Order: sequence, then C-alpha cells, then structure tokens
Amino acid sequence: MLGTLRKIYPPNWPELAQACKERAGWQCEHCGVKQHQIVISRRGIPYFIYLHAAHKNHDRQNPDPELLCLCISCHARLDYQYKQRESRIRLEVLKHLRLLIEQGHVTVSMA
Repeated sequence: MLGTLRKIYPPNWPELAQACKERAGWQCEHCGVKQHQIVISRRGIPYFIYLHAAHKNHDRQNPDPELLCLCISCHARLDYQYKQRESRIRLEVLKHLRLLIEQGHVTVSMA
C-alpha cells in the first residue's frame, strides 16, 4: 500500500519532508514534542516519536506544498479535522441541491 500512496506525492518528496523537519528543528510544530523523544501513551505504554511532514492544505500532488512538521498524534488530528470539515461541506452542498430541486431550479434524471 505504501508504494501506491507514494505515487501521489511529488518525486522529490523525501527531500521536501527532510527540509520541513529541519526547518522545524525536528520538533512538532503543534505540540513541541521532539523527534525520537520517548513519551507515554494514554494506556501507559512508552513509544518513540517519529515526525511527519504533513500537508497543511491537504494537497498531496502539489509539487511545492506548504508543509508542517507534526508528530503522529497532531498529524492524525489535523487529518481528522480536515475530513470533518469536508463532510460538513458535502452535507451543505446536498442540502442546497435538495432545495434547488424542490424549487424546480434543478431537475434530476434517473437514466
């Protein structure tokens, strides 16, 4: 699966990710945790921090993306918030479409 995902990133992704982490001083730009720091999970299990280069604008195919250096927790939170925002937008679009159909401005054909 990783090979499949890698295809949607620019060819110079390793260099972009490295530069992002170096720019951030190898620490998460949201919570401040550092690369390879050992932290304790909510379950009491210690683990190493590995930083990610995350797309601030979720534009993975952009050859010149705006990147954030994030720990896995902050990266997951950023992606979750993005997905929630996208879901709210889709719901609003469907609500508007329904109103347009009800008012006769748009017709739907079931072909």
